Amino acid sequence: MRIAELISRLPANHVTAASLADDDAEVYTVAFLTNETSIVRDDVLYFGDTTLLPRNVPKSCTLNCVLYGHDNESDLSGNTRSNLICLTPDVDPFACYNILQDLFLESQDQVNIVRRMLMAHFSNKGLQYLIEEAACALGNPILVVDTTYRYIAYHLSDLEGSDSSLEKVITGEIKNETLLEEAIEYIHSEGIDRALALGSGPLVRKNSLLDANTMTAAVMANGVCMAHVMMVEHNHPFCDVDLTCFARLADFVGQEMQKSEVWSPTVGELGAHFLTNLIGDSSPSEAVTLRRLKALDFHPKKYLQVLCLHAKGEGLGQLEAEKIAGQLRPILHHSLYTRYHQQLVALVSRDDTNGVGAYGEQLLEEIAALNGLSCGMSNTFTRVVHTRSAYQQARRAVRFGERLGTAIDDGCLFRYSDYAFMHTLELADRRTNLLSLCHPALKVLRDYDERHNGDLMDTLYCYLQVAGSTTRAAQMLTLHKNTLLYRLNRIREILGINLASGEDLFQLQTGFRIMLYLGLFKPRIVMRRDQLRG
Repeated sequence: MRIAELISRLPANHVTAASLADDDAEVYTVAFLTNETSIVRDDVLYFGDTTLLPRNVPKSCTLNCVLYGHDNESDLSGNTRSNLICLTPDVDPFACYNILQDLFLESQDQVNIVRRMLMAHFSNKGLQYLIEEAACALGNPILVVDTTYRYIAYHLSDLEGSDSSLEKVITGEIKNETLLEEAIEYIHSEGIDRALALGSGPLVRKNSLLDANTMTAAVMANGVCMAHVMMVEHNHPFCDVDLTCFARLADFVGQEMQKSEVWSPTVGELGAHFLTNLIGDSSPSEAVTLRRLKALDFHPKKYLQVLCLHAKGEGLGQLEAEKIAGQLRPILHHSLYTRYHQQLVALVSRDDTNGVGAYGEQLLEEIAALNGLSCGMSNTFTRVVHTRSAYQQARRAVRFGERLGTAIDDGCLFRYSDYAFMHTLELADRRTNLLSLCHPALKVLRDYDERHNGDLMDTLYCYLQVAGSTTRAAQMLTLHKNTLLYRLNRIREILGINLASGEDLFQLQTGFRIMLYLGLFKPRIVMRRDQLRG
């Protein structure tokens, strides 16, 4: 305990004078001065009559004393590092000593609680573990709610199973993962957020909804309120130790939340936190999601799309993700973005069903190429709760795009709509032998090429890719058109297939996709997507 704090906690009429060389000095215990006191320790507060003051205290040592009685001119003139607190003559010195002992016992309790929370914080076991340890140390239930009123950590101690109204309210909220409407209304009507913002420490109030006293503190990081942490008076009444330790807990919670990759001073923290949780939630509640959007004051437009920018190797670091987000700012309006699993993920909203549109795609491609990234784009969708599945689409687009780069050159921008069929093959591959679904004519043609060192597989593939345009196929294969027509006639003869049949063309296209997926066919010419579209 600091000397200055100790003086402030003594009764006002107890101290008549104080001569402090260092009021920041820390003392941890109190001991009586005796005639045998010769070795002085910096961390001990000595208590006694002025006649017992030790003589010739080393100049390197700070002597901390509470004194009563008359000063008999002890020789301390040579020591400029003394903290001397003199009691008024009418104070009972032994009653004062008991007060000091109680203060140190209380201080020790505080040290033990803070030490336990600190060990939990440095264990790197996460926010939930920190709250569990803090609740056990402080002996009351503790809950953490983000600024969109969503529960992100809690420990109810022995509150569960108590069959009290307090237990029913809190467990009901936790089941819904968010504060109930009446609780949110109570916070607004009572001005809790404003009181916390204007206050300098935890706020203690009687909560009429819970019918219990609560202690609440704002969790701050870089000047931004990230969450609120609340302790409920259930097992024992609040005391001064609770108040001090709870303030420290709020600091630890803020530091713990900043360990997460989505919390940084340069990211829209609340939006990033919301998006990260939305992507990670396999079955989000629509009502809760809409409520959190309202609390964020984020009003998405009709059509949504997820973008995922991926870097090979170790992925994107926080600073790299921020740099790229800054470059993408022209298309990140009406958007949320976060760093998720070392990727930059954005949820963009537009009035147009085309999502980011042609300009946005061009900018995405330029920035992805500039930074050596791959960018996946989901299909557009209309319900925010479908964000997770859209993110998975964007990730699959990257995976399939990189995998099929030997056949179709999409640069670094991959649309899920272009690779949805590969996703279908992936699902089918788990249940059956895909090669058995491949049109047998392709195996015949492949075998013919191997026997005659031919190029008919490439010819047919290119012809199908340009939708049967002999002019474009000849250009891409760098053949004379007559040579191409000869090869196509030869293919018809070998396969006995009419290439004018849409059904036959579909079967052959499907077969080529299966062989590309299985790695059994690699075309000689890699075609760009824009070439295929004419």
